[in-house]
Amino acid sequence: MTDRTTSDESTQKTATKDAMGFDVAQEWTLPRIPSPFKERAVEALVANHTLIVGQSRSGKTNAARRLIEQVLAWTDTRVVILDPNADFKLLGSVDPGLDLSATGNKEFADQWSNVSKQIEIAKPDGPSWGIKWEKLSQEEMAAFLRLTLPGDFAEYRHFDRHLRYERKAGSLSTLDSFKKSGYFRWRVGEELERYRLRLEQVSKLDVWYTSDAQKDLDSLFESTSKAVVVDLSKDDPEVRMITAARTLQALWKQGEDRRKKFLQSAETAWGGTLVLIDEGHLFAPPQSEDPQKRLVCERIQRFADQGKKLNLYLMMITQQPGKLHPDVLSEFNNRIVLRVNERRSLKVLEEIYGGFRGRYDGALTFAPGEALIEGAMLCDESPLPVAPRAVYFKKARTREGGGTPKTDWARPKSRK
Repeated sequence: MTDRTTSDESTQKTATKDAMGFDVAQEWTLPRIPSPFKERAVEALVANHTLIVGQSRSGKTNAARRLIEQVLAWTDTRVVILDPNADFKLLGSVDPGLDLSATGNKEFADQWSNVSKQIEIAKPDGPSWGIKWEKLSQEEMAAFLRLTLPGDFAEYRHFDRHLRYERKAGSLSTLDSFKKSGYFRWRVGEELERYRLRLEQVSKLDVWYTSDAQKDLDSLFESTSKAVVVDLSKDDPEVRMITAARTLQALWKQGEDRRKKFLQSAETAWGGTLVLIDEGHLFAPPQSEDPQKRLVCERIQRFADQGKKLNLYLMMITQQPGKLHPDVLSEFNNRIVLRVNERRSLKVLEEIYGGFRGRYDGALTFAPGEALIEGAMLCDESPLPVAPRAVYFKKARTREGGGTPKTDWARPKSRK
C-alpha cells in the first residue's frame, strides 16, 4: 500500500504521464504495462457489474465519483445515477479548490468543461422531472397504488375495471383525469372509496409530470445527454421508490429498442449505459412486503441478471452487502472494498464470491481511500490474481454534493 500521507498532487508530479488518460487509483491499473492491457482493464471495469462496499467516511462516495468522472471524461459510456443523498448533484462543476498546477488536473478541467454541458440533473423543482401516468404499465400502476393480489382483491378489481374502462374509451391520460373518470359515476361501495383514497394519496406525491416541466423522465433518458443524475434526496420514500422504478423501466425499454435496431443492422452504433445506484441496500433488500420496493428490487435483479445483453451495467454502493438481495449481490464481476468496521460484511462477500477466507480482512484497518479490488477489473494482470489488490483512490476532482457533516463541534474547547 502506498504511504497514505503522500498527496495525489505530489504523486502526479513525479509519475510518468499516462497517454490513456484514465486515472482513478494508485496501483490500478498496474504501472509500466502496455496501454492495451490498461485499456482492457478499464473496459472490464465499465462493461461489467461493480460493487463498492465501505462504511461511512471510508471514502466510498469519493471513489465512486472519481470513477464516474473518468468514465465520462475518457470513454463513450452514458451514465445514469440514482442519488438518494444528493452526493452527485454538483457533478457538472469542477472542485473550485482543484490545484490546476498538478499534472493532469488542468487537462481534466479542460475536458470537463465539455462533459459538463452534457450532464443533466433531474430533480423535483427542475425542468426535467415527472412521470406520465399514461406511459405506465398496469403492473407499475398497481405497485405505485400499493395494490396486491390476493390481499387487496376488492380494490384491485375496481382498479382493473377502471383501467379497462379508460382504455376502451381511449381517454387514458394524466393521473388527474384518471381520478375524475366517468367510471366512478356508476359505482358505489366501501371498496370503491378505499380505491379512490389510494388514487388521491398517490396523486399528491411529487413524482408526476406537470406542464411546468420541459421534459418528463422518459423523455429525458431519450435525449443525447452523456449523464443524468436523478436526485432522490427528497425525504419521501414513496417518491424515491416510484422514481427509481420508472427510471429503471425507461432505461430497460430503451435498451430493448436499441438491441432490436442493432440486430437488424450490425453497423448500428450502440453505446452502453452504466447505472450507478447509491445506498443500494435501500433499493434491493433481500425481501420486502412493500409493492413499490419489491418492484424496484425486481427491476434491479433483472438488470443484474440480464442487463448486459442490453448494454446496461450496474455500479452499486452499499455499507452493508448483507442487506442486499443475494441474487443481485452474486452478479457483481468487480468488487471494491474500502474500510469496513466489522467482519460480518466481509464474511458475506467471502461466502458469495468464494476464494480463500480472510482475503478482505485488511479492510478492517483501512484509512479513507484505501481499498481492495478484485474481479474482472484486474485483467491487467495475467493470469488473474487469486488475492485482491490493494489500491488508493485519488481525490475526486468535481464538487462534492451532499457530503458528510463535519465533527469539529465535538472537539474540546481550549481553556481561556
